[in-house]
Amino acid sequence: MERKEQLKGLAASCGKTSKCPYCYCELSKIPKRKAKCQSCKKAIYPRKDPLSGEPRLYREGDLFLLEELKALADGWWNSWYKSNKSILSARKDLANEWGTDEVNVSIEDARWRKLHTDLADGNEKQDWNQVYLAYESILRLVQRERSQEKTPLSELVAGFMVTGYGRNRVIDGYRIGRPQFMLIEQLTTEPDNVYDLIKDTHTAKSYCNVLDVSLNTIIERYMSELEAEAKLLKEIVNNRNKSVETEVSLNQIETQSSIKPNKISKSNLLILLILFSMLGLMAFIH
Repeated sequence: MERKEQLKGLAASCGKTSKCPYCYCELSKIPKRKAKCQSCKKAIYPRKDPLSGEPRLYREGDLFLLEELKALADGWWNSWYKSNKSILSARKDLANEWGTDEVNVSIEDARWRKLHTDLADGNEKQDWNQVYLAYESILRLVQRERSQEKTPLSELVAGFMVTGYGRNRVIDGYRIGRPQFMLIEQLTTEPDNVYDLIKDTHTAKSYCNVLDVSLNTIIERYMSELEAEAKLLKEIVNNRNKSVETEVSLNQIETQSSIKPNKISKSNLLILLILFSMLGLMAFIH
């Protein structure tokens, strides 16, 4: 595979041993942890080359390549590449659009480009499962980056909700499941306020029209799943409490059983002592 063949060359040319990997300024001291170059003020990352084990100094944009090289060194590169091929492609496309080197394109930007491409492709093919998964991934990226204020959350939640609850899946029906539905409350608002959050969005209106479903129906299916989840959790807690109560009762019975023989044995001992005393007294009298 072409990419795999390129990796050894990329590893050899990536990073510096004693110079800043950005401006190539000779460093007075080799950093042992993340540090800033005194000349260009950019972050330097000390790491070991996954293939050679040699300590080197890397740019922030090199870290994704190091992750790939680590996968190669550990023997699971094929799986890694399959999962990240689209991100590498998106990064290359952005670098060409911006007229810069790929290393200057952040992986976060590449991920955003990849997800928006997936979303557009799913809409074009009317593959609503792909569209739903793209919205889910976008919301998770927003959560991970804590970028709620920088994104149109109401539109994203609307797309996630309608394509999630608006399509009837054969196995799970109108469910999206935990922890997916938890994203909505974690990122936006209480379940009772979701309708107000998305009712006026262009996204909700468009998908409801395409999928021929009302927003009220979407909200009803959402609330129904939350209620079913709450009921299930309550049953689990109750069963757990019953198990604890049963265990405590059994322990009490076991404790009482272990104490009872001791009481009997002490009582018997007392009777025997009295008998021996009486026998001794009778012998003395005779």
